[in-house]
Amino acid sequence: MFLVQDGAVKMVPVEIGIQDTTHIEIKSGIKSGDEVVSGSYAAISRLLKDGSRILVEKSTAPASK
Repeated sequence: MFLVQDGAVKMVPVEIGIQDTTHIEIKSGIKSGDEVVSGSYAAISRLLKDGSRILVEKSTAPASK
């Protein structure tokens, strides 16, 4: 998983729990308030590298708790 830190991405390991076709439980590795990178599978899995500079766009979806 990638987090945003100072305009760049930082890869962090996470422990996952239960999942279905649209949701994955993150059990550890991130905390409330961390800014998580989202995007297409290709962008996240193939194009981003640890330390890549990014442009953050405002989210249109409400944050979940």
